[in-house]
Amino acid sequence: MKRGFLFTFVLIGLLEACSENSETVIKEFTGNEFVYDLAQSSDFPTSGTVAFQERTDGDVQVVVSLEGTEGDIFHPVHLHFGDLSTPDADIAFLLNDLKGSEGESSTTVSLLSDETKFSFQTLGQFNGSVKVHLGAAGSDADVILAAGNIGANRNSIGGRQKVAICKSY
Repeated sequence: MKRGFLFTFVLIGLLEACSENSETVIKEFTGNEFVYDLAQSSDFPTSGTVAFQERTDGDVQVVVSLEGTEGDIFHPVHLHFGDLSTPDADIAFLLNDLKGSEGESSTTVSLLSDETKFSFQTLGQFNGSVKVHLGAAGSDADVILAAGNIGANRNSIGGRQKVAICKSY
């Protein structure tokens, strides 16, 4: 009898703990999300998506997912002002690097490099693009693995020929 009571007590405790964790995850995001395609932009066969998820605190979670990456190399990811064809486009935000073996990067954004507020509500009018680079320096920085227009540029056609090199820093 004591074992049955103890088992039931432990089971209820575990269920409540799981329930609390699920509620915490649900409360972190509102459920609003925009997803944009990232097209292959070099000879490397990579493509994927960038998802912008609204957080309950007003920030935006940016999740970049690519197929075709591998190894321990880290690929810089930039949120840029302007569409893909804008030469020397300024960086709006340095997103977290994408590790090749994982093919994913996740970054929380609230304030852009020009100190303007970045929110889910302003994303639709944002004149921007996302570029994933082969490397951080030298000629690797000029190789853009995958890229896509976002926000106000979402319907602009990119393509490999229209992706401009980024401004060097």
